[in-house]
Amino acid sequence: MILVDSSVWIDFFNSQPSPAGLELERLISAGAPVAITGLIVLEVLQGLRRDAEPVTRLFFLCARINSGDFETYVAAAALAREARRRGVTIGTVEAVIATLALAHGAELFTLDQDFTRLGFAGLRLYGFTSGRG
Repeated sequence: MILVDSSVWIDFFNSQPSPAGLELERLISAGAPVAITGLIVLEVLQGLRRDAEPVTRLFFLCARINSGDFETYVAAAALAREARRRGVTIGTVEAVIATLALAHGAELFTLDQDFTRLGFAGLRLYGFTSGRG
């Protein structure tokens, strides 16, 4: 499963997507297991300057990772504390998204460099090259 972060979705919906947005298009077309979670939906939809309906319809086609229960947020706080202990600062939303990816064994497809510093926790990032096809 590939949990796609808001940074990639925003790029995907851009009129001139970068290689990451084009890769997401390829994954969707290929029927890859693309997933979202509530926080990502919120980040994308709140930033739209156009009709949200087509975007929302596309999100309904994706696998959904539940935004978690109480234990998810306890684990996210522990991840953020461990990151801070290691000299890495991550935001609250990033801590929750990373925790959800870890809990579901998902790779995280993101353009947000904050996540690259969470390898110590076992977070797997989706990698691609622009020539992939």
